[in-house]
Amino acid sequence: MASSVSGGASRSRRWKRAAAVTVSGTLLAAAAPLLMASPAQAWSWDCQQYLRKMGYHVPIGGKAYKSCNYAEEWYVDHDPVLLFYCRAGLEDLDVKHSYAVTACKKGANLL
Repeated sequence: MASSVSGGASRSRRWKRAAAVTVSGTLLAAAAPLLMASPAQAWSWDCQQYLRKMGYHVPIGGKAYKSCNYAEEWYVDHDPVLLFYCRAGLEDLDVKHSYAVTACKKGANLL
């Protein structure tokens, strides 16, 4: 009878260990994109946040988001056309020229 009790305790420990490994792996998989995100991803966000601070409504994933991403891409490619696309896209959304320029510079990590 003692062997069945210890066998049950051993199975319980193995089950708990397997559950802990599964939970740990799931948490790590969920956190990995956040932990490994490059700093460049924050720059588009900086562009958007600047526009919000200036009083513009900037929904996540909207046209301003796409324009700010052009500035972020500039950091990688250094193609001046990308900064133009950023500024022009924001101005098409009726963002004041000086705010669009500053937002795009923040998006390109130039400020």
